[in-house]
Amino acid sequence: MSDTAQAPQSPDRRTFAVVDGNSLMHRAFHAVPPTMNAPDGRPTNAIFGFLNMFLKMIDAFRPDGVAVAFDKGKPRVRMEMLPQYKAQRPPMDPDLRTQFPMIKELLQKIEVPILEAEGWEGDDILGTLARAGEAAGCDMLLITGDRDMYQLTTEHVKVVGTKKGLSDVQIMTPETVEDLYHGITPELVPDFYGLKGDTSDNIPGVPGIGPKKASALIAQYGSLDEVIAHADEVKGKMGENLRAHIDDALLSRKVATIQTNAPVELDFEHTAFPAYDAQMLAEALGALGIMSIQNRFLALLGEGGAAGAAPSAFELQSPIVVNGDAAESLEAALAELSRAVEAGEWVAATVDDDKEADALFGLTRTLWVAAGGKLLAFEEPSGASLSPHSASLLAAAGIDGANGLIAGVLQYLFETGLVASPDIKALLHELSPIDSSEPELMDPLSVDPKRIFDTVVAAYLLDSVRSDFGDAYIADTYVGKALPAAQGEEGAADDVPVAAARSVAVALAAVQPLAKALEEQDAADIFQGIEMPLVPVLASMERTGMYVDPDRLHALAEGLGGQIDELAGRIREMAGDETFNIASPMQLSHILFDVMGLPTKGLKKTHRGYYSTNARVLEELARDNEFVRLVLEYREKTKIKSTYLDTLGALRRFDGRVHTTYNQTITATGRLSSSNPNLQNIPTRSELGHTVKTAFSVAPGCVFLAVDYSQIELRLLAHLSADEHLVAAFNEGEDFHAETAARVFGVPVDEVTPQLRSRAKAVNFGIVYGQQAYGLSQSLDIPMAEAREMIDRYFEAYPGVRTYLDRTVAEAKRTGYAETMYGRRRPIPELKMRNPAQRSFGERTAMNHPMQGTAADIIKIAMARVARRMRDEGFRARMILQVHDELDFECPEDEVEALTALVREVMEGVVELRVPLIADASSGTTWADAK
Repeated sequence: MSDTAQAPQSPDRRTFAVVDGNSLMHRAFHAVPPTMNAPDGRPTNAIFGFLNMFLKMIDAFRPDGVAVAFDKGKPRVRMEMLPQYKAQRPPMDPDLRTQFPMIKELLQKIEVPILEAEGWEGDDILGTLARAGEAAGCDMLLITGDRDMYQLTTEHVKVVGTKKGLSDVQIMTPETVEDLYHGITPELVPDFYGLKGDTSDNIPGVPGIGPKKASALIAQYGSLDEVIAHADEVKGKMGENLRAHIDDALLSRKVATIQTNAPVELDFEHTAFPAYDAQMLAEALGALGIMSIQNRFLALLGEGGAAGAAPSAFELQSPIVVNGDAAESLEAALAELSRAVEAGEWVAATVDDDKEADALFGLTRTLWVAAGGKLLAFEEPSGASLSPHSASLLAAAGIDGANGLIAGVLQYLFETGLVASPDIKALLHELSPIDSSEPELMDPLSVDPKRIFDTVVAAYLLDSVRSDFGDAYIADTYVGKALPAAQGEEGAADDVPVAAARSVAVALAAVQPLAKALEEQDAADIFQGIEMPLVPVLASMERTGMYVDPDRLHALAEGLGGQIDELAGRIREMAGDETFNIASPMQLSHILFDVMGLPTKGLKKTHRGYYSTNARVLEELARDNEFVRLVLEYREKTKIKSTYLDTLGALRRFDGRVHTTYNQTITATGRLSSSNPNLQNIPTRSELGHTVKTAFSVAPGCVFLAVDYSQIELRLLAHLSADEHLVAAFNEGEDFHAETAARVFGVPVDEVTPQLRSRAKAVNFGIVYGQQAYGLSQSLDIPMAEAREMIDRYFEAYPGVRTYLDRTVAEAKRTGYAETMYGRRRPIPELKMRNPAQRSFGERTAMNHPMQGTAADIIKIAMARVARRMRDEGFRARMILQVHDELDFECPEDEVEALTALVREVMEGVVELRVPLIADASSGTTWADAK
């Protein structure tokens, strides 16, 4: 709900809300991605959206009673007036139709009256109740997205209209209706529709008269009847149309008039909300698999009704502030902290500082902690040291304050407590700084993964296609409370905590409901067994970083800069010495299609009106055009230079290394991503990418060791499909791509040419990614018919693969998601979208996720096991990089053989498949040498 959504209420009058169920369900269905399903597989996205909007309406208006109106059967009442009424509307989506009986059943269980009457629309039921409620002395709120309902507004009847999605609403009163329609009062709204019609409902109106002309005519003459009476005065084509369609206008007004005599009744005096039973509510929501919303309903019951709801720290307004040597507050904070730790309670923490934007340091850093019912603030002024008394208080609590207050408390929490945070890795870096030249106070790998809980990672696992897992989302979805304003935000009181304090309150309140949701979605094992053990490993890798040779970077940048200048000269010369910016898509488009006259058939224009020059377009044109090939080469080289060669040097820290950040919550597949700098995106197969990698080296006396899985996704396809021929090809240790070529092209293996093997390789990997004939034809530059025949032959050779992929897509369509061997789910809303291209993308995603997602799970498990074995067995080597299926190490020369054996043993032993997992190792003095 928007902040302005507060309907004025009259004293001593009950407020009653009536919801247009059909309107709200339609809006919810299209606003919430179709990824939600009940345990029995039925879709629930519209129900979830409906309930969200319903609860926001309750929070905003606090009505004394609520009812929901639904259409029932064909709109006979209006069809008798206008047979073609709504005839043009397409049939309801089957997934939406399925959810209407479900929402009605749920509403009945939570004691919300449902009103419907055969042949009558929800609009007319709302109209009937609006007038009946007003007569009964109630202030009526009509919750609907239909603008024709504005005619019902009075001093005591307001229309709450959804403007966008489910959250942005406007409250319509007689005054706002008049403002909106430029003088059209509520009682004149039917007249207004009589003139302009309504295409969405097939109401004809008068041809050529739109909203502006309709409101102008009514404003001039006073009503539709008066407009008709003065029709002869209306000039031009509009006047002709008006005089020819008087009957249409009168009929349209009649059809657009909301009826107030529908055969429904409601006892306004004795209908109240909330009136449901907590147990019945839990059962009803559980049956639909929508438990995340339960606490919001329970909170409405007040004290005693919310038993079992998540504890909330949102009410904490006055933190215990430990500032400098305030011994009394320090003692109180430590007492609460010790109590929570000893009781085995989760404690949430985050670190904040007061530094200005772009500043290196602030004056004060604060460790915010939410423990039990208390909010604690451990403030540490820059450069300040603890007094002997404060140090003794810390020591008495078992906390070593030698490295400062914040470090001491954090180390105590990680060693003895249960720590929750929206960013556990950031907390670990307080003790294990990213720059390895700074002293490390605690090895992240010493942290027990079972005693950390990253709330953002948990929320990501539950909905991996989301991009935002901020406090507002987690509070609303899992805690069941709207996020309160923090200090400095609009609407915040003077005494509320800062955003960081609110963040730990949200994290603490979210632990239990997130843990419960993980259990219900069968994701708890992934969270506890894969993701949390990985957090300390990533923190350790980020601290180690990768050594970059600045001299080598400079030399590469200078050399590439010269090549780029030479290319630019050749490109401009071939363009007829035209002066243009090669990096500008608009200017390049002008040169290609206007000056050089290259064909534009099949190309689309951008929203700015020029033909696209994206990579796909240029690659197609480059096949027959040297100029375009040079442009592509220019693009690649300038991108490499600007992204890596010009920036990596500046990113080096005092230890001479660059330290990428690994992200666990970005990709929908479960793969890790890398940023600032992105070290996973350096082109692996291009000469330029290989050149960049020569700048990445290791410490003296060490080598760069790379170990990667061989064809892991194809091996997973063999395992998951259980195709006997595919399994046999891997188990017999043959050249897999040659074996596929032999089976697809019908030749003996020893007669497979390099070209046939290359084509078979493209088909093998294309199948894993759900590639269709068009994609294969593009990648191999062959006709579509030939590509289709190759794919058909592949499935004839490996029939189990076709069966498996078909089954996987069908299951994903049923459930709304695909999952890995470990149960990691990827929602695929595209499977239920109407656009064929989006549905096709959804099908390809469903085919690929079990392989790519499982590969991501396997490499994560391997990383955690390798890192801990290296630590336990005393290796000096360090894991420094992960690039999808590859793990890289900085390894002392005397440990290479032992480390290679350890890493291969772990990587190949993560899981037992129908085919062997193979890890290949290689080493060198630079990254380029190793790979």
